[in-house]
Amino acid sequence: MDRNMKQKSPHKLSNIIQFNPTERLAKGTVAKKVPMEYLQPFTRAISDYETAEYSGGSKFRNGDTLMARITPCLENGKTAYVSILDDGEVGFGSTEYIVFRNIEGVTDSKFVYYFVTSPWFREIAIKSMVGSSGRQRVQQSVLENLEVNLPPLEEQRRIAGILGSLDDKIELNRRINANLEAQAQALFRSWFVDNETQNNNPGFFNDIIQTTLSGDWGQETPKGNYISEVYCIRGADIPDIKCGDKGKLPTRYILEKNLKNKKLSENDLVVEISGGSPTQSTGRICLITRALLDRLGKDVICTNFCRALKPIPDYSFFIYLYWQYLYNNNTMFSYENGTTGIKNLNITDFINKEPIIIPEKKKILEFNKVLQPFFDMIYKNGRESEYLSALRDTLLPKLMTGEIAIE
Repeated sequence: MDRNMKQKSPHKLSNIIQFNPTERLAKGTVAKKVPMEYLQPFTRAISDYETAEYSGGSKFRNGDTLMARITPCLENGKTAYVSILDDGEVGFGSTEYIVFRNIEGVTDSKFVYYFVTSPWFREIAIKSMVGSSGRQRVQQSVLENLEVNLPPLEEQRRIAGILGSLDDKIELNRRINANLEAQAQALFRSWFVDNETQNNNPGFFNDIIQTTLSGDWGQETPKGNYISEVYCIRGADIPDIKCGDKGKLPTRYILEKNLKNKKLSENDLVVEISGGSPTQSTGRICLITRALLDRLGKDVICTNFCRALKPIPDYSFFIYLYWQYLYNNNTMFSYENGTTGIKNLNITDFINKEPIIIPEKKKILEFNKVLQPFFDMIYKNGRESEYLSALRDTLLPKLMTGEIAIE
């Protein structure tokens, strides 16, 4: 940390923050479980949890911070503050977490979370990673031995309070948007599922999809003919985009000929086709809106672990909500294949074989008019959250280093 921080003295990090604190949880005990997929990129709150029998993994309590220690989860910003448990309750999760806990009277638990998410700390953690390609992990000893300057406890609390107020509003916007999405889903079911025999035709997704586009990853920097600069949507970005946020899309460089064939347009849909977990299928989906493209300001593609769908005109909302309805009902599990550790969605089979109902165009146009205000509000809230996230990310290092003083 910055040597100019006033009233701060250097400490070995393991002396002021506990790493993987010991907790008792007998094997076979039913407890709340937080798999890696429930940590959203650069998001304080844990999105969900499961109830399962404990058989191993990291253990934690409310007030702890969970940080992914493995690539690409760490680089993608998977770090969260635990607040889903009851007082005294112990939860568990992935073996690929490092659990951080404050020391009473020395460090504030929420300050610890913001310290762990600070650019300075993340950069050191990422640079410390070792191991084979695709399975690199943070060297915990490097973090434990860091020498850091620590603000007084009251100042820690004030710093966490400022940053926390921004995250509180971001989380409120996410809850509002989740409610808006749930209302949109309810309207979809009311219009098309509960009354599926009314003026609807049987068919398949492929009947209302013009084409599919493969993804690309290109190069990290311009190299040879890889000169077309693009944003690339990954599976990890889909939850942010669904919430109306533009996410933290990486910039890549691809071949010009590939850009022509893979560039995303308004009303396209992006589907994650590789990834998932035993409890989460592949097939997460997001809608590419004009608002999103305007905010990004340059060409967009999806990664090669995703696939883009180009619907026929006016059917984007319908496909998006129908797809999400089937995803929520675990339909995609039956279209998956792959080896242990990664699953692949057979999207060709899914869009050609999964039976759906297809409404007449007149009904689709009426439905779109009803749905549009919901999505407008989602993206309005997302834009506000995006601004608040940027403000938080700007303030975080300045507050941590003392560049901005708190009286």
